[in-house]
Amino acid sequence: MFEYFGARQVVAYWRPCGGFRHALPPDEPPRPGRERETLCGLSVEIGCPTEIDWLSPTCEPCWTAAIDRRDAAHVE
Repeated sequence: MFEYFGARQVVAYWRPCGGFRHALPPDEPPRPGRERETLCGLSVEIGCPTEIDWLSPTCEPCWTAAIDRRDAAHVE
C-alpha cells in the first residue's frame, strides 16, 4: 500500500492553522505553543487542533510543496 503513496518517509507534518491545514517541515514534530514556519512560508504558532479544525481546507501552496518534497525524496 505504501508504494501507492510514493516515498516511505515523512515529507511534512500537517496542522490546522488560521483556517487552513498547513504543512510543516519534518525536521521536528509540531508541538503546541511553538512557532514554526509552514512550507508556504507562513509563520504560525502550533495549537491543539480540534476535530473540527481538521476539516479545514488544505493550503494549496503547502500541498504543492509537500508533493515536490515527496517526489524529490522518491528520486533519491
